[in-house]
Amino acid sequence: MKLCSYIAIAFLAVGISNIASAQWHSHDSRMYFDYGDPIMTSVIQSPDGRTADVRLTTSSSMFSFLRAKNPDKGAYYALREVTLEVLEQGNAQPVLTRNIIDTIYARTFDESVSKTAWHAMSQRVTFPAFDTDKRYSLQIEVRDNIDRMVMRPEVFDLHPIKNAHPGYITGGIGNISIGDISLTDSMKNTIAYTSARGNTYMFSRNVIGTVSFRMPDSTEAIPIVDVDIRQIGNFIDPSDTGERYHTQLDISDLHHRAGLQFIAADSILRYEMLQDSDAQLWTAIFNVPGEKFEQGKYEFTIHIRSGNIEREQKNNFMLIWQNMPLSLEDPADAIPPLDIIMNRDDFNMLNSGSVHEKIKKLYAYWHAQDPTPNTAYNERMATFYQRVDYADFNYATGRMLNGATTDRGKVYILYGPPTKIERTFIPGDAPTETWTYTNNVGKIFHFEEHGSPGEYKLSDIQDVASKANN
Repeated sequence: MKLCSYIAIAFLAVGISNIASAQWHSHDSRMYFDYGDPIMTSVIQSPDGRTADVRLTTSSSMFSFLRAKNPDKGAYYALREVTLEVLEQGNAQPVLTRNIIDTIYARTFDESVSKTAWHAMSQRVTFPAFDTDKRYSLQIEVRDNIDRMVMRPEVFDLHPIKNAHPGYITGGIGNISIGDISLTDSMKNTIAYTSARGNTYMFSRNVIGTVSFRMPDSTEAIPIVDVDIRQIGNFIDPSDTGERYHTQLDISDLHHRAGLQFIAADSILRYEMLQDSDAQLWTAIFNVPGEKFEQGKYEFTIHIRSGNIEREQKNNFMLIWQNMPLSLEDPADAIPPLDIIMNRDDFNMLNSGSVHEKIKKLYAYWHAQDPTPNTAYNERMATFYQRVDYADFNYATGRMLNGATTDRGKVYILYGPPTKIERTFIPGDAPTETWTYTNNVGKIFHFEEHGSPGEYKLSDIQDVASKANN
């Protein structure tokens, strides 16, 4: 039985007027429009450790935009100032400072204040010679040139590589040097596209992994490259971690004298695989079958062998539900709305136990109704909680701060947006709303304002067909 049919039966059987309307949402309504940090960064160090690609993505919301005199690129513009500093532990003065100012554009005013309109950039930084016995880090600061708002994301640790370059103070180990692993959303022909959200990517999606490495000149054999992916943090079940994927790359996945070079940026970054004169340079490109990967933290390991020489590189990535409904973030918020589609015993069972137990039971409940059980992303659950979020903040009243508990909110959660809404405001009479669903729902819901302004109660339900016959 389809969910829409199931919830329709449950809805009509229970009766909306008898559904508990407890206050349940813990978030301030302003958070409905907050989709996380307005800045995301990552640093990808080269195999020899001499350079790093700094990826930076900022949302429009952190900048003050002005109207552009020349609207060819956009009707509004803002100036983004970025400072990159390389710091040596124990030394107050930066080893390296680099300042960048660029212009970002927005086509509309709404885009200029949006938290989901992104502006990406990539900067390659060349480091001075590092002392491999010391620790170094890279700090990023982003400023709005107009109102001087400053943001400082996390500091990135750098790893000096011994014997990788003649400019370095040598210490003796390793004839294979491996750069940082990078993920990209897709790759078409020789062009790689990445949303550049730091080291965070959307869960339940296949992505492309890339890594560059350098082999010694004396090595003629084709390197053997293994890829291992382990989940080291699980949002749904903390005890469920371990190996998720292992493969040994084919020779067709290894590209000699080739590397990805940055070519363009707007809301995403684009890189192209180009030939390089460096005979020691290799780039591996591999598929990550992440459709079944749940939300959490993952450790990617690249292990390279050539003869009796071997080395490995580890990098961590977060796979999360980007723009996850706020009502799903906490079981204290996610479970109560299910009261309108579950019987009392099942609801009480789901709403018992520790926080982790509730999360596991909640996801197990929705997994049983997942239209695509072979992927981690559950479209049916997503739709339900997107409706909860919408109802929560669009149908709130002075007394009912959580719109999902109102009669209109419950109807919206069950059936989604109506085909047509009609409102009446007649002096002396209570305002009314009529929601008509001409789709497979086939219902007309009548609401009448009672009590405080905006507080509508369900007054009648009709079948579309029966009304047409009348």
